[in-house]
Amino acid sequence: MQENKKKKITIKDIAREAGVSPAAVSLILNKKPCRITEEKKQLVREVARRENYIVNLAAKSLATRKSEMLALILPDIENTFFSSLAKQIENRCRQEGYSLIIASSDDRRENDKKFLRVLEARGVDGIFLILSNELLGNRQELKKELSLLTMPYIMIDRTFSGTDCGRVSFDHEQGGYLATKYLLEQGHTKIGCVYRDDKAGSGKNRLDGYLRALREFDIPVLEKYLAKGDYRMESGYLAAKTLLETDATAAFVCNDMMTLGFLRRLHEEHKQVPRDYSIVSYDDSLQNYLFGIELTTIVQDIKVLAKEACQLMFGRLRKESAEKKEVILPPKLKVRNSVWKWGL
Repeated sequence: MQENKKKKITIKDIAREAGVSPAAVSLILNKKPCRITEEKKQLVREVARRENYIVNLAAKSLATRKSEMLALILPDIENTFFSSLAKQIENRCRQEGYSLIIASSDDRRENDKKFLRVLEARGVDGIFLILSNELLGNRQELKKELSLLTMPYIMIDRTFSGTDCGRVSFDHEQGGYLATKYLLEQGHTKIGCVYRDDKAGSGKNRLDGYLRALREFDIPVLEKYLAKGDYRMESGYLAAKTLLETDATAAFVCNDMMTLGFLRRLHEEHKQVPRDYSIVSYDDSLQNYLFGIELTTIVQDIKVLAKEACQLMFGRLRKESAEKKEVILPPKLKVRNSVWKWGL
């Protein structure tokens, strides 16, 4: 026996029951101004709610030329920094009446390019863009891809000048400097650095900060203390294996995911932090997940980063400012208990 399906409610049905025109119903449900009494407006909303009426977003988009959707392209959704940032951006978008599409590129340039084309075709109103290191390293190709976009886009975290967009990031070089300087101030002179070799991105800048601090303290830079990673946990594990074969007493690890891998290797070697090995991490996204270790770290305030990025985006969407704007936020050192004062 075939089930009887309830007829889909239309604007005309709501208008007939509420005693107003279909045009008035459309204005009311889309929160547009109209000359209808508040009593009638409330009645229209009640009828729509009772009948489970859903606004046809596709039709609305055609009429307004706005999708009320934004997108966020990020490199790795498993990275706690990026997933936390996505949550903050999504919350702010929802408050402004926008839905957020999240796409994870796996830090691959081809995925970035694919997502940009797909999102352009979907007609999103704007894109928050955290570039893959692969695409960031090829500026000419990147500029060509971005020049094809017809909607506003905001670069976050991994940025570069020469593009007509808003940009928000932390001062990564200063963060690397603060982390290394703190270890030096605690008496460590044999300091490893686990960094991302991305040539022109946050990894290079954090490494530059490490090198600046060593120069300031007249400490020679030794290749044996430099271990490359890729911002993922496994690379931190492998870097720890490398550095444990040297006489390093401490390490500056350039992101929290690599720090997780580093800590796993230390645990396997029965080494305790900070008694046997001192660590300064980067991001401050692990504090709620670690037990027994409170990491000294460079804090990147994710709420502030999301707030600044969203303010730039909503300003563009409201056409409050079409000018380029770059926001560089200061990182902060948060001292906890993962560094042992050398010599005591």
